[in-house]
Amino acid sequence: MHPLLARLAGLVDLAGLGAWARACGLAEVRCAACGRPCDGHPATPSGAPESPSHAPALCPACALALAPRRGGICPRCGAPHALPTLPDAPCVHCLASPPPWAAFRMHGLYEGALRHLVLRVKFSEDHAAARLLGGLLATACADLPRPDGVVPVPLHPERLRRRGCNQCLELARLPAAALGAPLRPGWLTRVTPTRPQTGLSRQERRRNLRGAFTAHPDVRGRRILLVDDICTTGTTLARAVDCLLRAGAVAVDCAVAARTPAHPGRQG
Repeated sequence: MHPLLARLAGLVDLAGLGAWARACGLAEVRCAACGRPCDGHPATPSGAPESPSHAPALCPACALALAPRRGGICPRCGAPHALPTLPDAPCVHCLASPPPWAAFRMHGLYEGALRHLVLRVKFSEDHAAARLLGGLLATACADLPRPDGVVPVPLHPERLRRRGCNQCLELARLPAAALGAPLRPGWLTRVTPTRPQTGLSRQERRRNLRGAFTAHPDVRGRRILLVDDICTTGTTLARAVDCLLRAGAVAVDCAVAARTPAHPGRQG
């Protein structure tokens, strides 16, 4: 393809003309996950509803690799059971200590192609990957009640300056649009510059996040959808949900792009 046509297709894509250029064969279509050329038709992971025409395209291999986890999980926290063919059932941790959120949705497990996609969004400011992952998350949230606001798990301002963007905010855009709900990043603020949670034990995670969040008064009387990229032990979500509920939210649903596989700590 002529370089000028390629540049033009990229510039007009947001207006919908990029899709027209691809359909006419003026622009090469590449898989949004692996970058290899594909057939030019938007693809969806196996089991997901058909994508709109403007959705990122996936090659068949990536569509299969990014298929959602459809069974064999705890419906309260997403903890996977031994086999995906097992029926959904609460895990022992949620039976003993139910998490504070009303509903939990996820796309899949934090491994393989999904892990790679999450890391692209988290550390590379990859907007195409964020759009793809946000679409997968929107599909996972399709059966939730319409919230009064969609709230991304916030970064502390200091970390936000270093990273450049909040990946959870980018992921929350498509679920908010799909549910017809406003995006409300100001409804939850991280006020403590906590350490990264990676590598911390369950007890260390809880101590690390003590007093980390504050909620805006506007959450009172609202139903909220809280969006995060990864759930490991559920400590971050639980602290954020508790903060929102104490501020008067009537219910908080949680949605995460990826849930880590079996973890030695609490799986909620």
